[in-house]
Amino acid sequence: MEYFGDLIKFVKNHISEDLISYTECPNIADVEPVVKNFAVKWRTALELMHNEVVTCCSNFVSGMAILKAAMAQLLNDYNRLSECVKMIPGGSSLNRNLVSITSISYEIRKYSRTL
Repeated sequence: MEYFGDLIKFVKNHISEDLISYTECPNIADVEPVVKNFAVKWRTALELMHNEVVTCCSNFVSGMAILKAAMAQLLNDYNRLSECVKMIPGGSSLNRNLVSITSISYEIRKYSRTL
C-alpha cells in the first residue's frame, strides 16, 4: 500500500504478529512520526484507494473485494501500532494523535457499502 508505506514498514520491522514481543525494540522517536503521519492522512488515503478501485478495476466486485481485504489489513496493522504505542515508555504522549479503531472501522464500512 503506497499510501501507508511508513506504517507497514514500521509494523513489519518492529512488531511481531502476536503483539507479545517486538522484533526490534521501538522507542518514542521511532513511532511518533508514523503515528502523526497516519493521523493526518488516513481518511484521504482511504478515499483515494477507493477511487482507484472504482476507476481502475474492470471487475468492480473483485476490485472491491481486494480493497476490503487491503483495508482490513490496514486496520490490523494500525491496531498493532496503537498497541505498541501503549507499551512504549512515554507513548502516552501520543494518545491524542492516535485515531480510534472505531473511527477507522466506520470509514472502512462506509467504503464497503458501495459494493
